Amino acid sequence: MSKKMKMPVYEVNPHTMIILPLKTKSGVQSEIFELNDHRISSFTPLFLIKTSCQYFGSSYEGRKEGTRFLTGVTHKPPIMIDPSSFTYAFPTTSAGRDDCIWIFPQHISEYYDSNYNCTTILFNNKQKIKLSVSFATFNNQMARVSMLHMKFSQKMRSVESEYPYSNLLFPPISLTAESREPYTISEVREANDHFLDFSLSNDEKQKKKKEDEEEK
Repeated sequence: MSKKMKMPVYEVNPHTMIILPLKTKSGVQSEIFELNDHRISSFTPLFLIKTSCQYFGSSYEGRKEGTRFLTGVTHKPPIMIDPSSFTYAFPTTSAGRDDCIWIFPQHISEYYDSNYNCTTILFNNKQKIKLSVSFATFNNQMARVSMLHMKFSQKMRSVESEYPYSNLLFPPISLTAESREPYTISEVREANDHFLDFSLSNDEKQKKKKEDEEEK
């Protein structure tokens, strides 16, 4: 009797831009956009995030605890999945929810407020995606991941100062938002062949708003 082949699990890497929940008849799967690729995984976004943390030597809970220790953030915390490549990600809502999207901010060129409580992201590869996430929420998450990067960088540099011959790796100065202008984003042209709209319908927005209120 032949053994069933195990289905490979997608591993987050430095090219990962965004992981979207994809609802199917069999349950929630993942739609993944990379800089030069697009794929579907039969696993949930949170499962991919958790297993990727394990691939890089930590648990998901450990990464969250690290964020809490460095920044004090406990609600929807950003995490650093891979310290060696400085791969950060943050959730758009509570990670356990079926509609949670995971964003990898190091690939974001610009983002701006769209109509009906949505945010549009322009990635470095010119891919544009519209999400049903308020600009205030998205902007706050970007600020949190920037703070995590800053705190981690400060910690690493303090170690370098104390142990100058330790040959440690350090974050590039261009990572996250440190080299960008303040989070007031100019309008980006709507005409873009790479535009994808993942915002919710009005009925779905009302349902989500009700769930958010109940969650509070």
